[in-house]
Amino acid sequence: MKAWWRQRTLRFRLAAWYGAGGTLLLAIFSATLYSYVAETMARPLDSELRQDLAEIRQRLAITAEGVVLWDRAGATSQARWNSENPWFELWNEQGELVRRFWPFTESRAESMPVAPEPGRDRISIFNVARDLRLRVLSVPYAVPARSETWMIRVMTVHRPMADGLGALRLIIAGALPVVVALLVLGGYALTRRWLKPLDLMVAEANRITAEDLGRRLPVVNPHDELGQLAEVFNVTLDRLEESFVALDRFVADASHELRTPLTTLRNVGEVGLRRSRTVEEYREIIGSMLEEAQRLQLLTQRLLELASTEGDAPTVEHLPVRLDELVRRCVGELGILAENKSQRFLLETPECTAQTDAVLLRQAVQNLVDNAIKYSPAGTTIQIKVREAGDHWVIEVTDEGPGIGVEHRSRLTARFFRPDSGRDRGQGGFGLGLALTKAYLRLLGGTVEYAPAPGGGSTFRLTLPRV
Repeated sequence: MKAWWRQRTLRFRLAAWYGAGGTLLLAIFSATLYSYVAETMARPLDSELRQDLAEIRQRLAITAEGVVLWDRAGATSQARWNSENPWFELWNEQGELVRRFWPFTESRAESMPVAPEPGRDRISIFNVARDLRLRVLSVPYAVPARSETWMIRVMTVHRPMADGLGALRLIIAGALPVVVALLVLGGYALTRRWLKPLDLMVAEANRITAEDLGRRLPVVNPHDELGQLAEVFNVTLDRLEESFVALDRFVADASHELRTPLTTLRNVGEVGLRRSRTVEEYREIIGSMLEEAQRLQLLTQRLLELASTEGDAPTVEHLPVRLDELVRRCVGELGILAENKSQRFLLETPECTAQTDAVLLRQAVQNLVDNAIKYSPAGTTIQIKVREAGDHWVIEVTDEGPGIGVEHRSRLTARFFRPDSGRDRGQGGFGLGLALTKAYLRLLGGTVEYAPAPGGGSTFRLTLPRV
């Protein structure tokens, strides 16, 4: 049953729950209404019977000889019984009728009630004639003079308003199935209308493929839950489309970058094999080929590093790291490159400690310092600062290079992006350094930013959380 229920559509289940809940509520309401009306209609009659019973107990007496006294006088004449007095019957312990006190003659009744059940209070209704229905209260009545317990049956006319309960039952029994059917049909119609945007979303989603990511889910009402869900999916599709575009661009750029050293290797080898050459010429050819092979190896390594940071990312360890010592170590390792261009470093690194991963941060700082050395003219100064900014540490690397134009700044961290001829493969760059730096900082919970340096040049800023 549970498996069958799960296979039903959402609109079917909503309509079923709507109908079941409505049926239960209507049944409870109908039962409560009937009980209240029945109690309200019957209460005046029952109260009237109880009042008559109290009056009878005050005015009735029975002698030891079994003589019935009403107001201390013998009640022997039924014809003189006043209709204003309570109507009642007396039954002895043997179940025999002793006397009936009512304003009617025996010929008035077509059938008479049977003897009451002794020793029990009970309310009943009797049809004694076509036009006469009696509501009776039967109670035990002690007769001290005879040491017996008789029964008194107090009677009153059962008024027509009490018969309305039967009509009420028929109305409830006839109306309840109709109302339940309307609830189910109405619930199904409403849910079908409310879920129509979902059908449109499903139909449009089926048309979206990897070759056609430009489609978006329709947003019928952006203020309801389905509209908000469609908007969230559309945002996800935007990101997915951007990822596909970036992946295509990455594959194209990587193919281009790999094709250049491979083509160079092939051309150099083909040229070397065209004729016989001296040992020195072969040495030069092999050297050129090794240089391109080394370049190809370095490019492959950088691509693998980038894929590692964006795929199965390495485990990040957040341990205390002395930022000033880390920066000085990076500068010392790259100092030989700066000496070759007569460049000097200006460090402002006060003693400070951050909770971060030393390996990833060292790679990021090395990338920035290496870029500053590559793209700064000979004899310039490279400034490196470490400072505190609120709950973050900031590492700034400022060079005196050509700077980056405004039109290129938004794509600085894109793969294989080189903004101008000053940053080309001739200087050993692949356009992957800043992309890797951004990936490292993302893993560390920080950011990498660019700002033009005063007087020319570039400032790259690494921001790290202190904790």
